[in-house]
Amino acid sequence: SFSPDGRFVAVASDDARNGKFAIRVYDLTRGVSARLTESGDNYGPKWSSDGKRVTYAANGFTSLYEVPADGSAQPKLLRKGGFLVHWHWSRDGHLAFGTLKDGLPILEIYSDKDGSVKQLGPGVEAQFSPDGKWIAYIGQGGAVGGGGIEVQSFEGSGKRIPISGPGGAQPRWSRDGRRLFYLTPDRKMMAVDFDPTTGTAGLATILFQTRIAALNLSGFQYDVAADGRFLIYAFPAGDSSPLTVISGWKRQ
Repeated sequence: SFSPDGRFVAVASDDARNGKFAIRVYDLTRGVSARLTESGDNYGPKWSSDGKRVTYAANGFTSLYEVPADGSAQPKLLRKGGFLVHWHWSRDGHLAFGTLKDGLPILEIYSDKDGSVKQLGPGVEAQFSPDGKWIAYIGQGGAVGGGGIEVQSFEGSGKRIPISGPGGAQPRWSRDGRRLFYLTPDRKMMAVDFDPTTGTAGLATILFQTRIAALNLSGFQYDVAADGRFLIYAFPAGDSSPLTVISGWKRQ
């Protein structure tokens, strides 16, 4: 994911190619990188809104940690227990994350100020708007082929605005909060204009076709920088399938 200023990219990096991932930050301006954690079971780095911290999941998505983006201190445990998937930090210190309750994905909000947690309801892949007043997510618990993307007022009326039809996934805000991006089931990147003042959305338009590696319920596979650049985790051009079937072989 991009840092808020677009200069850095945080990744889960399999440095030794042995299935053990470390959280690493790349400086896109200088072309150098720094490792923030030891290699192990570390995934899904997300930036704090001020760009000073990186949050990630560990231990089979049962723990959430944060670490200074400059590597100045050791990782600190934020939450532990059950299945935890972190989605996004708001500018005022709220972390949207997901848990499972009775088999249903539930959105919860953690406050960095006092450590409190409140439940938002069924949903996955939540993203706060830049002003912190709206939150976009997949409704209906994120069921594949079920609920679509909707936007809800985070503090206030609880007003909900539908953004996509069934199967829409991975909503992302533009840095000015006036556009929402998402993916369709056939992996097209879409854009919808959004008015944060009135809470109204425009028509969806196709931006481009992607070769994104995973679509629904697989975490965010892309990010958008402030200048409009897209960072996408995708299959190389020419790869029609991630699976190769070999038949007719004989044991030697």
